[in-house]
Amino acid sequence: MKKHIYFLLLAGLVSSWTGCVPYRSLEDEKIRTVNAEKDRAKMLVEFNKMKVRVDSMENQQIVMRKAIEFLKRDTSMTNSTLRNYIALDAENKKRMEQLSKTTDRILDANLGENERLIAQVKMQKEDLQRQKEELERKQAAFEVTKNEFYQAQNQLSTKEEKIRDLQAALEKKDAAVKTLKANVTEALTGYQTTGLTVAEKDGKVYVVLPEALLFKSGSKTIDAKGKEALTSLATVLRMNPDINIAVEGHTDNVPYKPKHSSPMVEDNWDLSVLRATSVVKILTAAGISPLRITAQGRGEYMPVNPGNSAADRATNRRTEIILTPKLEQLLKTLD
Repeated sequence: MKKHIYFLLLAGLVSSWTGCVPYRSLEDEKIRTVNAEKDRAKMLVEFNKMKVRVDSMENQQIVMRKAIEFLKRDTSMTNSTLRNYIALDAENKKRMEQLSKTTDRILDANLGENERLIAQVKMQKEDLQRQKEELERKQAAFEVTKNEFYQAQNQLSTKEEKIRDLQAALEKKDAAVKTLKANVTEALTGYQTTGLTVAEKDGKVYVVLPEALLFKSGSKTIDAKGKEALTSLATVLRMNPDINIAVEGHTDNVPYKPKHSSPMVEDNWDLSVLRATSVVKILTAAGISPLRITAQGRGEYMPVNPGNSAADRATNRRTEIILTPKLEQLLKTLD
């Protein structure tokens, strides 16, 4: 009976050992598995040999039991035959004990290897789970980064479009300024011998009218020739309604001497302001909207020539008309 129990245990162990498949076999694990299969095959061969011997012993036991029965019945059996039987039975028990020990060792070895393989598979499963979780975390982070990239790309496209619009608006403004300068220069060609200049600077057109063209010394009243020049300029400005107009009056640094005929003028500040407003009145009378014009007096504090000679001071006595394109379209583009 004990032989059958060992056989069943060994068969179950071999079956469980061969059915244990790693979750993910590595190359070295494959090698160990092949070696384990070879060892198992050797053990099975040894087991089969032992089984043959056990079967043979069982047959011998059957024969001996029959002989014992025969001896019991036959009183004429010699003592030597009985002693042989006893010796054979003892040898049989000894072999059975050896077989039992060998089987136990095989079972223990197989159980230990099986437990080691199970622990290794468990570790591999846990490692795979960690790798899976790390991959999922990186995938989630990648999705966030990808969305941020697409969002930034869309924002960049929007900004690039705004930059193109702004560039187009700036080019349009620059073209308008150049055209305006050309038209103003053409309209005032006949007055350039008086020292009148037309210049473009920082996206603006500066029309500089010397005192000799507009006013007598110390006066705020515009001469006839000056009115003609301002009227010619107004013709160009009426055709360019998107231009803002600033009129600035400038004097030299010689203190103004009040005259009884001009009680409103006390110093160079007053004179520069009144001259600027006189120019504004001529332009508005020529059809320019007052909403487009501002008048400012700068007095003696923004000279174009720092010298103190008569020629230097004459250069500083001037009226500047500053023409600036309206920037509403540019501001909308920037917004």
